[in-house]
Amino acid sequence: MEKQELANILVILVGLLRAIGIASIIALIFLGARLRYIFITAILTLGGIFTTILSFVLGILSFTHAIIYEVFFIMSILGVLLLAFRERKNLPPPKPSENTRCALCSALIRENMEYFVLKCGEDYLYFDSEEHLRKFLKHREEYKKYRKLRIGKPECYYIKSSKTWIPLKQEEVRIEEAN
Repeated sequence: MEKQELANILVILVGLLRAIGIASIIALIFLGARLRYIFITAILTLGGIFTTILSFVLGILSFTHAIIYEVFFIMSILGVLLLAFRERKNLPPPKPSENTRCALCSALIRENMEYFVLKCGEDYLYFDSEEHLRKFLKHREEYKKYRKLRIGKPECYYIKSSKTWIPLKQEEVRIEEAN
């Protein structure tokens, strides 16, 4: 192939890189990711475009090396997107405010004490002990009616001491339905 045809193929790949980069930046913004991931994605996109095109046009890189650089930049952008998604998924829940109470017994929850947080859709319910969390899950519908809670399906719970989210098993979510 002559150099003009190779340059056209490379321009198409750079367009793909630009599209993936812009789509990733938009996805990161809507995901609510940290600014560092957005800036890294923007830098990788611009750096990939300039490095590949200018190096090939100036004759610094061969076509094969330019393609390798292009694939490297695309994979790096997708890697940053995956890291941001994983980080967002594992963020700790909001710290309890001064008025935060246990969803079961109404005891005050303080930031310096051991507490558990149940994530139900976009809502967070705080508990002062794991026993209260289990009891709430067991009789979830009764407590929803009694406390007039408008919550979604329980997904996972957070333990403050270990700072980890633990996914709920189907058996735990459907304890009441089995009784």
